[in-house]
Amino acid sequence: MLAAAPDPVVAVRGADELTATQVRALIASQPPDQRKKLSTDQAALTSLIKNDLLQHAILAEAAAQKWEARPDVAAMLARVREAAVLQSFLAAQSQVPAGYPTDADVQAAYEHARPQLTLPRSYHLAEVFIPVAAGGATEPVRRTLATMARDVAAGRTQFESLPKHVAGAQYLDLGWLTDAKLNKAAHDAVAGLPEGQISPPVCTANGCTLIKLLATRPAGPPPLPEVRDRLVQLLREQKQNALAQAYENSLLAKEPVRINEIQLSHLPSP
Repeated sequence: MLAAAPDPVVAVRGADELTATQVRALIASQPPDQRKKLSTDQAALTSLIKNDLLQHAILAEAAAQKWEARPDVAAMLARVREAAVLQSFLAAQSQVPAGYPTDADVQAAYEHARPQLTLPRSYHLAEVFIPVAAGGATEPVRRTLATMARDVAAGRTQFESLPKHVAGAQYLDLGWLTDAKLNKAAHDAVAGLPEGQISPPVCTANGCTLIKLLATRPAGPPPLPEVRDRLVQLLREQKQNALAQAYENSLLAKEPVRINEIQLSHLPSP
């Protein structure tokens, strides 16, 4: 029988160690955007590991001084525990049915929210960009891009394939952008451009670009499919809040809270 593979130690501080398994668990406990950053940013991962070991050291110092036994700390821990139990229990009493919301619920919420969902006019853009070194001439790059645009117009190549023919050129789908998110040069190039057409070369200090208008969306609410997931999440949160409130109301109905207003008025001011 093969022996179990060792769990290598990744970091050490005195007698405290973090193994590879523990580091993976530490990474998994982070928010999704942070996990993505940690997968490519070695410095950020190193900082996370150092901070975790530092927290171990601080907790060890607190334990050595029996800090948890201090009356004020014990009271604070009790409140934190009570809050965690309350939140967990209340969430269990207000579970939203798996089938909620229905398609009809989502459609009704969409119609109700249409005025708030309205977006300004936007453009779905793609670009082919050629960078220019600081202080470099943009005119040769402008001419290169103009030639590339003519090749696309003549059907000799596809817009997204243009970077294959020029060193340093980059293709990027820019997604949907509103007027406010376009700089003046890009806005002037796109304004009035028919869908599917390519703008003249636009040059800035960083380089030159060709912009293709893939589609235009007039001002108005986005299509339901684009906001459906957000609406579903919002409706489920509202439903859970309503169920939690109903549960709390049922407890008060069984045994209402009675306040002695006279004694309350005698309490000292905070």
